[in-house]
Amino acid sequence: MSTINALVHHIDQLLTQHRALKHGHTQLQSRVTELEEQLLEQQQAANTLVQDPHLESEPAHNQNLEDDLNHLIGLFDQATEARHD
Repeated sequence: MSTINALVHHIDQLLTQHRALKHGHTQLQSRVTELEEQLLEQQQAANTLVQDPHLESEPAHNQNLEDDLNHLIGLFDQATEARHD
């Protein structure tokens, strides 16, 4: 009889562990789904930033500003040289 009781007790422990593992697995699946959704949102945000025409044209805009500034410096240098002559 004690062997049967030990077996029943062991089966009960296994069932309890199985339930706990099943619950943990469900929680992990839920967390993985959340993380996948966050990753997708971040990838979409990153794609939006890459496709933003303002961000793409910023280097060109900076180059235009630099060219304008160099032109103004050139004009200033010419005016300064003309005064000294």
